[in-house]
Amino acid sequence: MYHLGRRIKAKAKNDIRPRNAGLNALTWDYPVQGEHRDPDAEAVLKEINGYKKAQSQSDAKEPQQRKNQKMDQNRTLLGHIQDLKNDGSTSCGAWIYCGVFPEQGRNRALERKPKDLLGHGWGFAWPNDCRIIYNRASAKPDGTPWSERKKLVWWNAEKKEWGGLDNADYKKDLAPNTPDNLQKGKGVEALGGARPFTLHPDGVGWIFVASGLKDGPLPTHYEPLESPIHNPLYKQQENPAAQKKERPDNPYVNSPGDPKYPFVLTTYRLTEQHTAGGMTRTLSHLAELQPELFTEVSPELADEIGLEHGDWATISTPRAEVEARVAVTRRMRPVWIDGKKIHQVGIPYHWGYKGMAKGDVVNDLLAVSEEPNVRIMETKALVCNVRPGRRNHRRQKAAI
Repeated sequence: MYHLGRRIKAKAKNDIRPRNAGLNALTWDYPVQGEHRDPDAEAVLKEINGYKKAQSQSDAKEPQQRKNQKMDQNRTLLGHIQDLKNDGSTSCGAWIYCGVFPEQGRNRALERKPKDLLGHGWGFAWPNDCRIIYNRASAKPDGTPWSERKKLVWWNAEKKEWGGLDNADYKKDLAPNTPDNLQKGKGVEALGGARPFTLHPDGVGWIFVASGLKDGPLPTHYEPLESPIHNPLYKQQENPAAQKKERPDNPYVNSPGDPKYPFVLTTYRLTEQHTAGGMTRTLSHLAELQPELFTEVSPELADEIGLEHGDWATISTPRAEVEARVAVTRRMRPVWIDGKKIHQVGIPYHWGYKGMAKGDVVNDLLAVSEEPNVRIMETKALVCNVRPGRRNHRRQKAAI
């Protein structure tokens, strides 16, 4: 990607048409290293972190490596989000990561020396290495902790700053009694000293959302698009603003309570794998740690339908079926809803048909749908059937 961008910039340099203005203004001159001349990852992270710009002169004939060294030396890396300015004097690739590389030679993402229960010293947590965002809410409006047991940050009257167990997710010297000025104030100072939710224009948490939510303004409960039960709260079964994308190749169960699919299914991630696994199941040490796709079921469900720990099970929905090893565990406990026992089935989704650790594609089980706000499909709550044994490979090939 870096070398493609470099070649495109070289072509645009000789073409000053307006459509190339963005390319010609783009800085794309990272130092490279290794056999394949890959861009230096730390140089990229420094740009993401952000820096204070400095005026410097360079000779057009000067070697690129020397130019990069000069550029690095003339940049002052930023240590905190509040170091960012809106006057053009600073540059930052992603504001939430400002502070991840606060000085030359210190990549906080690589740090592995934890010093407290919140993990400070182990990696970097955005923003500003706050381990609990909006932690100003752990203190009362007057700046004292709501709870001694759960305290995170509090106002230090002697030092006149926020301190405590975490880095304050707040302007450090903004006193609790600072009055707000929402109409004419600027920045975080406009919120005053007692409004913790700094990304909201009014600085408070919202139960009623006046605008923005397509299924607002108040939170409520809908059953998933596929559910074994009727909505116990009221007549509206599912979110009326959701998009089900119904079509022949995207069928749904007869919800609620389709007897063909009596169990709740949820998909999830594993520590040893990443997203759908394309980047991790090709690595031998991770494939060894998680060699096979598995499904977690309760001892009660295993007894009820004849599953054996370590043996095979087939999980099916109207869209597909997959096979996985059985893991009988107390983690997946049945729940009682309206006098009915509902079994839960869990299955991770990192496997595929390539890599060192191969397995069925769990995402094939899911329906294509969109919730109304950020358009994410429903992956954590749907229904399925489970039976002992491996899936019918011949029948599935015929269906395809």
